[in-house]
Amino acid sequence: MTKDLLNIGFTSFLMLVFGFAVFGALQFSRLAQFFPLYVSIAGTVCTAIYLVVLIIRYRKENASSSRAVVSIARPLRYMAWLLGYIAFIYLVGMLIATSLFLVAFLMFESKMPFIKTALSVAIVLIGISAASSLLGVYWPTNLLGL
Repeated sequence: MTKDLLNIGFTSFLMLVFGFAVFGALQFSRLAQFFPLYVSIAGTVCTAIYLVVLIIRYRKENASSSRAVVSIARPLRYMAWLLGYIAFIYLVGMLIATSLFLVAFLMFESKMPFIKTALSVAIVLIGISAASSLLGVYWPTNLLGL
């Protein structure tokens, strides 16, 4: 597959994730759905616009030159990271899943040193905790009840 087609495929995947998040947010109570609903709607709209731009650009450039073939493994790996993170949130909860996901992703994918990884995770967790308490966000229970 070409890099352009892989980009179109990955953007389509992200649009589907945001689209499913819209329907998931509609299941929350009226007060709890405000932030997730509007973020997922914005994500769906932005990825849809980007997808249209990618498709138009691909069609214009498709006839002009030959494309280099790239492996599909890398985009599939990142899709697996995202799906694993979502499943992990369902299994153990938002804060635990986010901290473990960030440690794993930053150390394995971006080869970030442990000190920088720990600092990044701490900053993200402080930000999530502060936003949760300031906005009064109630995190739903997870499958394990943690």
